[in-house]
Amino acid sequence: MIRALLFSAAIAGLAGGLVAACYQAVVATPLIFAAEVFEHAGEAAEGAALGRHLLTTLATIVLATGGALILLGLMMLDGGRITVRRALPWGAGAFVALALAPAVGLPPELPGMPAADLVERQVWWLATVLATAFGLWTIFCRGGAAAIVLGTLVIALPHVVGAPHPADHESAVPAALAAQFVAASLAGSALLWIVVSSVAGAVFERLGAGNDD
Repeated sequence: MIRALLFSAAIAGLAGGLVAACYQAVVATPLIFAAEVFEHAGEAAEGAALGRHLLTTLATIVLATGGALILLGLMMLDGGRITVRRALPWGAGAFVALALAPAVGLPPELPGMPAADLVERQVWWLATVLATAFGLWTIFCRGGAAAIVLGTLVIALPHVVGAPHPADHESAVPAALAAQFVAASLAGSALLWIVVSSVAGAVFERLGAGNDD
């Protein structure tokens, strides 16, 4: 079972990482280069484009593999068969917890945009991820009215507290470019988790490890 888990995660991470990296190279990275022009770094960014694409691809594959491993591990702990049909909702939950919910308070930022203290942002992001993941698990895996209320309250708590923001929001980066980057980042994250969860579920299901009735 462990071998099947590792193999499924590796295949899913490779597939999801490559797809997401290609998407980033075509859609998201040009927006970053455009923002760096306003930061007077556009010339250097263009010269290092190939190296940045390669490093981004490698990092995305590693992160996608780790995400697939955690996703499959949590599904195994929760019990039940691991299939594509079951893996996709778990992937959707991962997207909501890791990307969508944190973006409500801290949208993805382009170079040159003002930001609050890094440690404060990291703490809020982590708290939001954990609260959202626990809340979604409570709502969809425990069931019942009390679980729904509890899960909803836990998900809302970080947003009630509020994300840290800079005192000054002025930036040379156009607002339209920033909004475009937020949309592109969230779309890329959604694409990543669709591929990772579906491939991980399909490979594990095909191997049949731990899926015997």
